[in-house]
Amino acid sequence: MEAITDMQYLVFIASFASVFFMGINSKVIRDNYVFLAAILSWFITVANYGLMWAVLEAGLSPVEYILISGLGGSIGITLAQYAYDWTGLRR
Repeated sequence: MEAITDMQYLVFIASFASVFFMGINSKVIRDNYVFLAAILSWFITVANYGLMWAVLEAGLSPVEYILISGLGGSIGITLAQYAYDWTGLRR
């Protein structure tokens, strides 16, 4: 079995961050926190850039990308649900 590379970790983290911020942003928009939604859009942009850069640099096969990115995204959206509820921002 092959060791996980730094770039694979970066793809995971960037995918996690992108989906996490999109999940939080969805709830922020729903609850009408307009300024916070605008700020979070910058975080989403940076995370997406990091993801695209990491994917291009990592040289992953499509299957590797789907598995690594899918895992990061699914954990990201799940934690976004809990994190938003934890903040107490829900209206």
